[in-house]
Amino acid sequence: MEKRKRSVSLSFVLLRFACIMLGLMLFCALLWLAIMQLLQTTGFIYHGSLPNRQAEAMLLDHPETFTTPGEDFLSDYALFAADGSLLETNTDSKEAGRLSVFLTKDSDDPHIIRYIYADQSTILIHWVYQRDFTDPQLRKYLPPFEVLWWITLFLAFIFVLLLSVLLLRRSLTSKLKLFHDISNKITSQELDFAIFPAGIREFDDALAAMDEMRRALYDSLTEQWRTQQQREAEISALAHDLKTPLTLIGGNAELLLCENLPENQNHMLHTILENTTRAHRYLSGLLDASTGNKEPKIPFDLSALLPDLVRSMEPFAGMKHISLHMDNHLTGFYPLQKDHFSRALSNIVQNALEHTPPGKQVSLIGRTSDTGWELLIFDEGMGFSPAALRHATERLWRDDPARQADGHNGIGLWFAAEVVHSHGGTLTLENRPQGGMVKILLNKSF
Repeated sequence: MEKRKRSVSLSFVLLRFACIMLGLMLFCALLWLAIMQLLQTTGFIYHGSLPNRQAEAMLLDHPETFTTPGEDFLSDYALFAADGSLLETNTDSKEAGRLSVFLTKDSDDPHIIRYIYADQSTILIHWVYQRDFTDPQLRKYLPPFEVLWWITLFLAFIFVLLLSVLLLRRSLTSKLKLFHDISNKITSQELDFAIFPAGIREFDDALAAMDEMRRALYDSLTEQWRTQQQREAEISALAHDLKTPLTLIGGNAELLLCENLPENQNHMLHTILENTTRAHRYLSGLLDASTGNKEPKIPFDLSALLPDLVRSMEPFAGMKHISLHMDNHLTGFYPLQKDHFSRALSNIVQNALEHTPPGKQVSLIGRTSDTGWELLIFDEGMGFSPAALRHATERLWRDDPARQADGHNGIGLWFAAEVVHSHGGTLTLENRPQGGMVKILLNKSF
């Protein structure tokens, strides 16, 4: 991982987030107060103490009679006669009734003012320290200014909180995305990359551990690749070296067949040629497996797949006195490496023929469904042993006494499984009551 630069702890990140959020809230509060002061200075709203000053000015110099105040009088008042009857008010009856309680007793509430005129009438004034609109129409149709103002401050705090949380989420998400990207690259074995620090100590510790894992996996896969390359090179060299003596053996056997030899010797020569041909097939499969096949995938008519396979395998089946049965219902086209795929199927059929007694049958069945294609190849031999069901598709595995045969090289089924997998399909081994079966599934979504 790249060298850390100014790595901080997660707790510091959260503390910084809290400080930024509180700082923004303080800024909103100061801005809120400044705007309120500006509105008050410009006369859009009045000062909260104005109702009290109006009440005091109304009773200044102890007037002997009541004078009705103007519409701009902001406090609630109620004028009562000496007998307690309501003479005048600028509020509703409920508030006037509440004020009438203070006709005969003093109030401890500093917001209640009582004054008795010369004619024994009494005025009760209820004032509230509250800023409000100077325009009567705004006071009539809108909630009190301070209520609206506190709501705006609350909404501003909520906005700051949400904004801060979103910014924190964005910051942490960008850091956590590093883990997601690294996991995807490691999963896909793209290991030649650098891991950059996230800048948060706890995250960087986890990234450092992932970097160690990446390097260990990279070294392991590199060594595995080198070992595999070396092994495949050795296999390829061995296969090439074996081709020359096999060609010489086959050529000499063919020359001897031209001689007038006894029947038993001709039979031995045919056996030599048959096994030489089989060895050539093994070597071809071995070379394909070791060097890789670069044949492009071209859409192929699957209806011709099994007939071509049967035609190519009939001579070998005839020599074994085994019949080939075909039930072909394959339709449609599929992208195939034709030669590669045909060799894989030939390996399967040849394996089935080798383990089927003379006079028996090997069946090839092709089916088409909505989701894909199914190919079944089964014989009437002894079937797969439990070990073979698990390991027969592994390279060079041949410890299978139930299907052991001379010349069995442990490559045929492995090569077939690799080819089917490279074509987006699956190959599975099963047993039937009469013998073994190889099932190939090709998916239409490939």
